[in-house]
Amino acid sequence: MQAIILSRRDFREYDQIISVYTKEQGKLELLARGIKKITSKNSAHIEPFSVVDIDIAEGHEINHLTKVQPVEYFKNIRQDLQKSLAAQYVVSITDKFVQVGERDERIFEGLKTWLEFLNIPISQYPNILIIDCYIVELLYCLGFAMSEDPKMKRWKQKLEIMERGDWQVVAQLEYDEQLHKKIYEFLLYHTERKVPDWAKTCMIEPNLVVSMNDK
Repeated sequence: MQAIILSRRDFREYDQIISVYTKEQGKLELLARGIKKITSKNSAHIEPFSVVDIDIAEGHEINHLTKVQPVEYFKNIRQDLQKSLAAQYVVSITDKFVQVGERDERIFEGLKTWLEFLNIPISQYPNILIIDCYIVELLYCLGFAMSEDPKMKRWKQKLEIMERGDWQVVAQLEYDEQLHKKIYEFLLYHTERKVPDWAKTCMIEPNLVVSMNDK
């Protein structure tokens, strides 16, 4: 089963809980036994925003991650600090707002194609804009359509483009700082969660991205 790694957190001495999003089962949290041991074969493959093939075994309280095969590591993203910050933020916010067991193929495809687009080495676009677009599409998948909000009438056409998740198209849009602020405010209001503004987090302070994994 193909999965996108959202986060990993320590559990006991050598184990970790791995949060993933899959097309077939949505968001899952899996126990990876011995993943912190030097001899672990899977550790290198479960870095956040990697795409992997996984095998799962049923457990008493939590299912176990038993096998991991790499599919896409997104090397070009990891070699670019700003792109890496953007990718870290996006998978972290997906992890934060999507519940375990919640399944929507649009979320899987949207995240996967967004990462594939970000990985293109010759892409030139403001990272803030491309994160704006992902947030709008994620909110749309979660049932919060910004384009239908009367207060957003001024940006209705642009928001409809963002909600479709065609990254080649949305990357051609002109960055609008005022719209960015509205997207951030809309996110905070409708999710009732405290999250850092990616216009600041992903451009300046890498450490703040880690806090997105706190639940």
